[in-house]
Amino acid sequence: MKRYKLILMGCILSFFTLLFCKNPTKPENHAPLILSLKVFPEVINLSDSVIVICEAKDIDGDTLVYDWITDSRLRIKGSQYSWLYHTSENTRIFYPTSSVNLPVDTVWVQCGVRDVKGGSDRQVIRFVVKEELD
Repeated sequence: MKRYKLILMGCILSFFTLLFCKNPTKPENHAPLILSLKVFPEVINLSDSVIVICEAKDIDGDTLVYDWITDSRLRIKGSQYSWLYHTSENTRIFYPTSSVNLPVDTVWVQCGVRDVKGGSDRQVIRFVVKEELD
């Protein structure tokens, strides 16, 4: 009988512990948010370059990294490929390649922003490459 009372008291204590004590949980991570993705200038010719600026924030204050991706018609300064991952810079310079379809072509750049805790956001921006500016 004494044993059953101890088991019952243990169950009651466990119940109240679960009911009134909250287990600590790890803080929730909020994904970063791209506020704007801008390109300057919006129209270029084959011998020009553009700068793309990604303005982003993370309400948790996490460090952000930027991933830059484009099609094969553009070259990213600092990379021999059409992508550049895990950079700390929120700006990048892009150059048209000979793959651009002239007299006018629309090309694109995607910026992805990530915190180091798994949150991310991405946006794409397009601009025009012309054979000759008017």
